[in-house]
Amino acid sequence: LHKHRDRELMATRAPERLLADELKNAPAVAELVAGRVYPVIAPASAALPFINWRRSAVQREQTLSGPAGHPTVTLQVDMYAETYEGVRELADRCRLALDGWGGSLGNWITVSHGSLIGESDGFVSLAGGDLPPVYSVTQTYTVLWQEI
Repeated sequence: LHKHRDRELMATRAPERLLADELKNAPAVAELVAGRVYPVIAPASAALPFINWRRSAVQREQTLSGPAGHPTVTLQVDMYAETYEGVRELADRCRLALDGWGGSLGNWITVSHGSLIGESDGFVSLAGGDLPPVYSVTQTYTVLWQEI
């Protein structure tokens, strides 16, 4: 039990967990996805629309004596919907919730600032191509954070 709790605490000490929570709790986003915000890959049974997020890079400044300053993580947020208009609406709501966002998680982590640095439209085949293609938007954010 103690090891499980330690793993759980470590899992929450990451800015992507705060980002996912922000998406789940932002009323405008929650209205469309109803909590369907998943790390890396969504379950095959996930209803549309939904959101995936993942860490794509971390940059930590280094000095001769070790790490310095605050780390910056690059997070990718992928949104999927049945229509182009639907995915664009979801993307706009996510951007409004996350661009300029910051927050904290207890005494563990503080996000100083999240910034949208890129966005692209696309389409994908889900479930191994068994279903018709769906529309997607990928947003990339840089997040300046601090472990406490």
